[in-house]
Amino acid sequence: GDIPFPTETWTKPARDVEGWEDWFSMQEQLEEKLGAVLAGRYMTLLWANAGKPRPEDRELRESVRRLVTDFHSRPLTIGLGLRLFGIDPLAKVLTVHVVGASHVETLNTRLTDYDELTRMFPGHRGVEVVMVGVDVVDGPVMRPPLAAPAPRGRVYLSSYKGLYHDFWESHVETKLAARPDLVVGFHPGFHACPDLLAGWLPTLLLLRDYCLPVLFTVYSEQELKSSLQILVELETHIMGYAANPFASLRPEQVYSSPNKAPVYCSSYYIALLGPVASAVPAVEELEDGD
Repeated sequence: GDIPFPTETWTKPARDVEGWEDWFSMQEQLEEKLGAVLAGRYMTLLWANAGKPRPEDRELRESVRRLVTDFHSRPLTIGLGLRLFGIDPLAKVLTVHVVGASHVETLNTRLTDYDELTRMFPGHRGVEVVMVGVDVVDGPVMRPPLAAPAPRGRVYLSSYKGLYHDFWESHVETKLAARPDLVVGFHPGFHACPDLLAGWLPTLLLLRDYCLPVLFTVYSEQELKSSLQILVELETHIMGYAANPFASLRPEQVYSSPNKAPVYCSSYYIALLGPVASAVPAVEELEDGD
């Protein structure tokens, strides 16, 4: 009884799955699967060593459900991004770049961890997910990005340890890696302080100037407001922002501050595409500059 438990191909089209309740409703024999996790060796060991009484099964089932959403939140948020931008995985092979990837996305990540995208889009042509970031952890996903298209019907994970704009120059411009159809950043954190923003600036401008479809997620409404403010100042075209229907339901204490309310991973998303219209030079301006 492991988490995550095995899942099946979605019985509804992705557009009809509006959140976790719909997702859980598609899981066959859900109660049996949750029961198997509860009866598993790990759960027994966990409570044997916890030093406090084991909660009732009902509570534990809810807890396991929350952990399952935490596991699948990232692939499903990528799937949401594809849908928001009208990118069809059944029409062509896709490349997704996860920008600012760190130990959160890459520690103990298995090559199958994003396979829920295959259940979400059965019959897709192939999806490569490239983790790019200075804090990418060595492991199975530490393999070079594909220069050729991803294998049909499979989700292929790869990574690059370094800054995104360096990766773009060394790999994308030289055709060693595919240009992305979508770029996703889970909690980029550029709103947090001037130093972090300075580090992110070349990447944010690159994403804007190449008109790449971008989806960023944040933990809270406060982070959402701060991030939007920065993106507006950078004259980025904000397509929309909203609560993420596939946010993790597992509560986390933020920045080891026990007095603050817990937060949830990827609670909100922001969708971006290129610069705002007023920031794009008109044809006459370009011609005058010759």
